[in-house]
Amino acid sequence: MYLLPVFLISNFIFAQSYKVFYEMQWKNKTDVPKHEELCTLITNEKGKSYFQAYENFRRDSAHTKMVNDYFANKAQGLKVSDGNSNAKFRSLVIKDISQSNITVEERFFTSIFSTNYSSCKQNWKLVNDKAMTILGYKTNMAFTEFGGRKWTAWYTTEIPISDGPYKFYGLPGLILKITDSENIYNFEVKGIVKEKNDLEQRNFTYDQPMNISPKQWDAFWKKYIKQPSVIFENLNTSQTTYVINGKDVNSKEVKDSYDKKEWEILKNFESPIELKPSCL
Repeated sequence: MYLLPVFLISNFIFAQSYKVFYEMQWKNKTDVPKHEELCTLITNEKGKSYFQAYENFRRDSAHTKMVNDYFANKAQGLKVSDGNSNAKFRSLVIKDISQSNITVEERFFTSIFSTNYSSCKQNWKLVNDKAMTILGYKTNMAFTEFGGRKWTAWYTTEIPISDGPYKFYGLPGLILKITDSENIYNFEVKGIVKEKNDLEQRNFTYDQPMNISPKQWDAFWKKYIKQPSVIFENLNTSQTTYVINGKDVNSKEVKDSYDKKEWEILKNFESPIELKPSCL
């Protein structure tokens, strides 16, 4: 077995429009069976890609279509869904591979946080004598360390995009399967469609995303997991009062209910994908 470092991906990796379905499986220390979630990777000809839970992709693409139709037809009113989702994986990972740039969007109630990582590369080592077939595509193996975990990836050069699930990218082809050495997380392709999709208006009608630094996000997240209702702080204004089930978000009842619900959701990822930051 020979290990070869991956340097600069050459220009033969063209930007194309695909929708790739991945089954994401993961577990915490006592989870049997594993958690499962269908996710999608959307790539476009502009060189950007979007990775999120499939349920959230359906919400965001439908939202974009309704907004685009509204402006195209100059309709009198715009009706959109409330944006609620039962997805366990709630992040939207946006990659601009040509710039080695990753942005992660997180949505909480009416707030959207957008964190940009200008350095989020993986240093891959290719294995030139290991190959297998996944979903009819010939794949080769590669290794990397990312987020405090050791990862093994299987990628195919038959799909000419240097991308993959979650924050993974940088191989000479599409990552079809990637798993960590402890078998806590596994992403495996379930379908590939050459198809254009539009998510650009996903945040229309919501508050403008708040652009924060990685350090600011880490500080907020530590506060959030201790008390999720922190998201309601300073939300109301003299002109606007937010309510849930008819009750002010500042009420103890609403905060306690929100905290309880969010703590249950957060248990899904007691063992996070990234044990330590790898992106700056």
